[in-house]
Amino acid sequence: MTTDPPDKTPKRPKPNRDDFTAKIRNALALRAGYRCAFTGCGIATSGPSDEASHKHVSIGVAAHITAAAPGGERYEPELSAEDRAAIDNGIWLCQSHSRLIDVNPIAYSVSTLRQMKADHEAAIKAEMESMKSAPRHTDFIALGPNVVFLGELVGVEEDTWSFSVGHFVIGDLSDLISYIDQYAAMDPYDQFVLVNSLGDGRELSRAPAWTKYNELVIKVGVRVSFPRIDAHRLPMGLALNDEHDLFVINGQLARVSGLDALPQNIKTCMSTIRGEVFYAPTYGTRIREYSNEFLGSPWLPELIKLECIRMASIPYVERNGLSASSTPLKAVRRVLKVDQISTEGDGDWFAFNFHLEVEGIGPWAAEIKLFIP
Repeated sequence: MTTDPPDKTPKRPKPNRDDFTAKIRNALALRAGYRCAFTGCGIATSGPSDEASHKHVSIGVAAHITAAAPGGERYEPELSAEDRAAIDNGIWLCQSHSRLIDVNPIAYSVSTLRQMKADHEAAIKAEMESMKSAPRHTDFIALGPNVVFLGELVGVEEDTWSFSVGHFVIGDLSDLISYIDQYAAMDPYDQFVLVNSLGDGRELSRAPAWTKYNELVIKVGVRVSFPRIDAHRLPMGLALNDEHDLFVINGQLARVSGLDALPQNIKTCMSTIRGEVFYAPTYGTRIREYSNEFLGSPWLPELIKLECIRMASIPYVERNGLSASSTPLKAVRRVLKVDQISTEGDGDWFAFNFHLEVEGIGPWAAEIKLFIP
């Protein structure tokens, strides 16, 4: 009996693929509203699973417009690996249409797919910008630092607020459950709820709870609104000039206080990035993170407004455990509106219009530049 010698022919390695990162895939899904961008489809690509209350089903695909590897449809060898894995080379589709564009590359050219993506994202943007006329689930609400959803405040009873949930923007149901499970052990500064339509937020008094019948409903216990400082009594601090530097007047470092200190307080507070202060790791905003991930999205101004609400309404307690005497923004009672004037900055400084309700002043507005590296 004889046996054939083993096949020693070297196997051809599979070409390296320039795949999207998880961050790019998530951004494509968010910009598409988690709906298939194929013209005439628009099907929802994510939804609840019957397997368990915290699980979901996804049929969405971050598809490459030009192929991720040689031999793929619409492959362009002159592109760099970075360009192939960039968000501009992706389109969010359902699984069926992801397959269709690859088996029929002549009908679905690069230019056709780019236009399809642009048209779909423009439609999503127009839908988002018309939210004010929509009756339900149009308000941005944050529960702690890692759960943001579109929903509605549907009930207030003594110290309990109830929200209906339409769609998660950041995080999902499993993140909500983790937040509830870990509530007792987390930093008190992360125990909060923020409501864009109110322009205000509250500290939580206990772990949230959720139920689901016809829709998901979250109930939170809230503390009374934390007191603000009259803007005329804002404490004295070092002043900054138009170049955002300290400067000297009459041989001494310039100082500012009272209402004149409010714009500078907003600028320095909102420009501090969460995690960059060594002795206060949870202090600061997530504006840089949101700007990197949601630039060009109609959701970005809403998320920046949420951060402003948090800094205006949630007191920060130092590690020594002493009670906080004020919120970071001290005198801001409500955040009415925050608009980014332009996506083109002066270096790393970007101009915003702040429309606020200020303690001791009432409605107040100013253009202020924020540092977003």
